[in-house]
Amino acid sequence: MKAWLQRFREAHTPSEWEWRGAPTQPLTLSACPRRPLASPAPAHRSSAKRRAIRSCVCASALLLPLYANASEPKFDHLLKLTPENSAIGNFPAQKKAVLTIKSGETVKLETGGGNRWAEQSPEVWLKENGIVPTEEEQRAIGEIDRVVKETTRYAGIQNGHLLVGPVAIEGAMPGDTLEVRILSVVPRIPYGSVGMRPGRGGIPDSVPEAYTKIVKLDLKRNVGLFEPGIEVPLGPFMGVMGTLPPDSDGPNRRSGPPGVFGGNLDCKELVAGTTLYLPVYHPGGLFYTGDSHAAQGDGEVTVNAIETANTAILQFIVHKGKTLKAPRAETPTHYIAFGLDEDLDKAMQMAIHETNAYLADAQGLDFNRAFALSSIAIDFRVTQVVDDTKGIHSMIPKSLFTKGTPPYWAKNK
Repeated sequence: MKAWLQRFREAHTPSEWEWRGAPTQPLTLSACPRRPLASPAPAHRSSAKRRAIRSCVCASALLLPLYANASEPKFDHLLKLTPENSAIGNFPAQKKAVLTIKSGETVKLETGGGNRWAEQSPEVWLKENGIVPTEEEQRAIGEIDRVVKETTRYAGIQNGHLLVGPVAIEGAMPGDTLEVRILSVVPRIPYGSVGMRPGRGGIPDSVPEAYTKIVKLDLKRNVGLFEPGIEVPLGPFMGVMGTLPPDSDGPNRRSGPPGVFGGNLDCKELVAGTTLYLPVYHPGGLFYTGDSHAAQGDGEVTVNAIETANTAILQFIVHKGKTLKAPRAETPTHYIAFGLDEDLDKAMQMAIHETNAYLADAQGLDFNRAFALSSIAIDFRVTQVVDDTKGIHSMIPKSLFTKGTPPYWAKNK
């Protein structure tokens, strides 16, 4: 690879990492790196005595020793779901960072969602829908209810995505790229929902009435129970992941439409084992996430995935001086480019341009060769058609490149 990815991998990817995990479990570290991912961040210890996670960051910002569950990757910081750590429906530029970390560090984020009880109490709504949460799941539901009731609203925006953040990464400056490695995404409540209403979705004039379908989650078998005889394979991911939008978008940019900063991409490929690359527009990057999904089809045609609440473990790495015009992503098997526009045709055109640019960076292809390769070997998929700004993403197979591609931090399952 002739471009920035190879230099980044050489600097940041330890070859000693190996991931294990069945479809019913999050990806899990089975070997520790022999050196840190970034010079400010300490390496993980191999002795049992040093398996403690270094710190826990809560609303009070107190640092407390933490221990990771054996089934999840290790992390450096815990960001709890509290009103102080949340925003609803927009990316408020005036909100101070709730956590500041070093490049290379890992954060466990407890996020919200699934709050379909409206004016009812969660307990009554859960009982009416036959949902019996565990004690830990009940705690998560209580946190979600408190966030909805107590989180500060900005610019009169009362409803929308439940977001956690912003997280500032030391050294990130405008013009840099923020790499977000998605180590694990796991639902933290036992259900999700998918809904529709007149005037919204991919066929807005054909929806006769509002409708919500509750989908219980069987995490042991990794399926959503749609109804007897219909089970949906789960692929949990965060619908919203983005840096603070550029100033040109205004100080309280709504979270519904995605943009060049990322945000509500609603891309089902962004599961554990995937990397998202985001442009940085402000000091610290100021990362937000939310809109937890348990599964989604390309298109997201009703406006909803299986809307739930997830726990995400993410690693953040700053790449100095590498400027992107739009988000990019990478999986063990593919590179992904995005196109975004209110007009789906224009979103497709942007996706083609971004794919050509990705191929130039990754393989040194000029326009003619990149465009030709895109036509014969690369799939362009409709990400979603329901967020006002529509999305197209391309899937660039790494298998095309017979001379090889740089090592990737997660192995293909």
